[in-house]
Amino acid sequence: MRFEVTEWAVLPLETPPATDPSVTGAKAARLARAAVAGLPVLPGFVLVPASRAPGAVTGERALRAAWVQLVGGQRGERAVVVRSSSVHEDTENSSMAGRFDSVLDVRGWDAFVAAVRTVLASARRVRPLRSSAPGLPADGMAVLVQPMLKSAVGGVMFGADPVEGRTDRILVSAVRGGPDQLVDGSTQGVRYQLTRCARPVGGAAAGRRGARLLTRGQMRGLVTLAKRTERLFGGPQDMEFGFDRERRLWLFQARPITAMTP
Repeated sequence: MRFEVTEWAVLPLETPPATDPSVTGAKAARLARAAVAGLPVLPGFVLVPASRAPGAVTGERALRAAWVQLVGGQRGERAVVVRSSSVHEDTENSSMAGRFDSVLDVRGWDAFVAAVRTVLASARRVRPLRSSAPGLPADGMAVLVQPMLKSAVGGVMFGADPVEGRTDRILVSAVRGGPDQLVDGSTQGVRYQLTRCARPVGGAAAGRRGARLLTRGQMRGLVTLAKRTERLFGGPQDMEFGFDRERRLWLFQARPITAMTP
């Protein structure tokens, strides 16, 4: 898919227009809804075709201004992550995790533009819908841009136990560093099964290694986040999260659990 800066518009993530999945794709729209609702979401913006976002700022000047704000200056001191946000992914029926590209730790303007092109090119891996959502091109792709957070601890969390079909359990898999290690399968995380009161199930069965990875306070924070996200979206969610070095919790992604046992 072609990327010409003048043909794309910039929508700040924390604004209502970004919450429409027909405009920004499912992943970005859900994060935008979470941000507007006050959940801990990193700032950012979404790139969408200018023709689909009437009134939004467009062009290289607008994109550079949004990028500079995220990276902390023209020299790009901070890195960003550039991710897909497709109409095909993070739906009630299919997550399509890993089917499209994400580019991490992107530094500098030229590298940023190249990362956007990489993400858009990955849209070709999925056959276009005959009738795309109204706000997106035929391949259903927009581009989500956020600061690159170096997580001290990160992971994935299910707001229910999809295997047992239990909504009174919350499952967490955590690692040192970011959740991308779990998503790409390069690392096996420490697993926790928690009650909705943030108590580990099985005591020692949760694992002594795990006790050194997540504190009780972090477990409580995760359970609170799982509950808030469930209330916002109307059901338990499959989430990616990270704790920064100050132990602040951030929500990176929230999508429906697509395979829940009755």
